Amino acid sequence: MNILQRYIFREWFWTLLAVSFVLWIVLMGVFLGELLNDIADGRVPTGLLGRQLLLATPEVMTKLLPLAGFVAVMWGLGRFYRDQEMVVMRSSGFHWRFLLRPLAALVVPVAVVLLFLSLWAAPRAAALSDDLLEEALRSASLWGLQPGRFHVMQQGRLVIYVEDMDREGRRMSNVFVRQADGERSQVWSAREGEYWMDQESGRRYLTLKDGQVTDTRPYQRDLRVLRFERNDLQLPEPPQRDRDGGLASASLSELRADPSAEARAEFQWRVSPALAVIVMGLLAIPLSHSAPREGRGARAALGVLVYAIYANTLNLSRSWVASETLPSFLGMWWIHGVVLVLALFWLHHQGRMVGRS
Repeated sequence: MNILQRYIFREWFWTLLAVSFVLWIVLMGVFLGELLNDIADGRVPTGLLGRQLLLATPEVMTKLLPLAGFVAVMWGLGRFYRDQEMVVMRSSGFHWRFLLRPLAALVVPVAVVLLFLSLWAAPRAAALSDDLLEEALRSASLWGLQPGRFHVMQQGRLVIYVEDMDREGRRMSNVFVRQADGERSQVWSAREGEYWMDQESGRRYLTLKDGQVTDTRPYQRDLRVLRFERNDLQLPEPPQRDRDGGLASASLSELRADPSAEARAEFQWRVSPALAVIVMGLLAIPLSHSAPREGRGARAALGVLVYAIYANTLNLSRSWVASETLPSFLGMWWIHGVVLVLALFWLHHQGRMVGRS
């Protein structure tokens, strides 16, 4: 690359890093909010907060890098137009096709990183996250139940207190449980308790022994006391990570061996970020073009609109392929092809591919 191309590449590269960092903070904050909500409802152990955040990073990066690359190219070229640097470049004979070399140096490595993340790192992290969650839910101590402390779940509708617990987090003594469903409130107290998980259904239970339950209706004279020798209470279910039958944590070989439409849709979805960062980077060149004294607000709004349409169409095509509404050979490939043709046509129309300066 010549001096101008290296200058443009550095501008895009540092903008890419800055935008990626900001988007990473935003998306991780959204994921943290969802995770804290699951912890508050008792579906995720508190001890797994840090590891769940770390394991979510590969999936988050596959979502933000295509947008970061698109914004970096648009923002960098927009600054050149605003500061009149592009006018100086064109007056010195800088052809628009010379932008393709620094663009390739930027988006091709990002596309390779996205392929690595989406095809290997993100599925491995999702599988490890599920394994850690399943293993932690087998022990009350790892799940977050600590002796001598009140454990509040389901926004206060379920409260558990344990006076003592063994090292394995299974057997407990002097257990207190309060359940409220809006109409009635039940207070369970037992001398012994046992935490266990059904191997077939995966449901978690708290077995109470030698205790009593007090059933009341708030603000009414309705009180029932029942003693029992044993009673099993079902605890809140852990969240289901995958809405597609567990394909998000499936390896590449498992996807290729699966003939279902859902597997084909998942494979195309994993490849899409790498293709999107290249296609959208190319489209960002004509999108960022602005006339003298023209602000960057309109171009930025147009870019956001184009990216939103592109991303939403990919999501729709994924569901269409999974439901066999759209043939798998057409899949999501047609969207990348249409946007690529649009970018090339736009570049040709503006004289960027025919060597006009």
